[in-house]
Amino acid sequence: MPLVEIERVTKTYNGASAPVHALGGVDLTIDAGEFVALMGPSGSGKSTLLATLGAMSPPTSGRVRVDEIDVYTLDVERLADFRREYLGFVFQQLYLVPYLTAAENVMLPLAASGMKDREQHDLAFGALARVGLGDKTMRLPRDLSGGEQQRVAIARAIVNAPPLVLADEPTGCLDSETGAGIMALFERLRADGLTIFMVTHDAAIAAYADRIVRLKDGRLVEAYESRAAAAGPVPA
Repeated sequence: MPLVEIERVTKTYNGASAPVHALGGVDLTIDAGEFVALMGPSGSGKSTLLATLGAMSPPTSGRVRVDEIDVYTLDVERLADFRREYLGFVFQQLYLVPYLTAAENVMLPLAASGMKDREQHDLAFGALARVGLGDKTMRLPRDLSGGEQQRVAIARAIVNAPPLVLADEPTGCLDSETGAGIMALFERLRADGLTIFMVTHDAAIAAYADRIVRLKDGRLVEAYESRAAAAGPVPA
């Protein structure tokens, strides 16, 4: 059964002189445990689709369902709970708080969870260990490399154990070697059962996914298995 079902989703904005049709009837399903990469030229609707799936931008028409939950039928409070329980976000801009340690940054999504401090610490330390930073939990962001900072951001995205991670150009600010390390981490997380939906402009990065879908002018124009998926798992 698919974890994600996007059905006939459209998104129209009010432009200065005419409506802007950002999405034009997108249909997409993503299975649980699948790693899907979304590609397309600038202005094709990639960020709009990601925001719509991320429960941050309601579609003009159509339906978004995650784990059989009709996302945009939820009221404001339940929508916030849905985002916290079901979604993890990884951005090109890391949004790490500079005066908080790695562990404290990772604990931020747990602030409204009602968990005891010890439980929050244990989850944060576990998430950092999972991304290979178990020995750097008390470092400030300025004392970490760019790749390590991105790993902190990934740990923050998975600390709640969400079933779905949404990643927007997660290697965009990294050199190719560091980016390859981050993608190997994503693939290991996917192998552990995490579902990942990633926007990227880089074909080499998209090749780490199980499947690549392309948007053009707000419409899906093609979908195919990636070269990496066809060849088997990328070595860790």
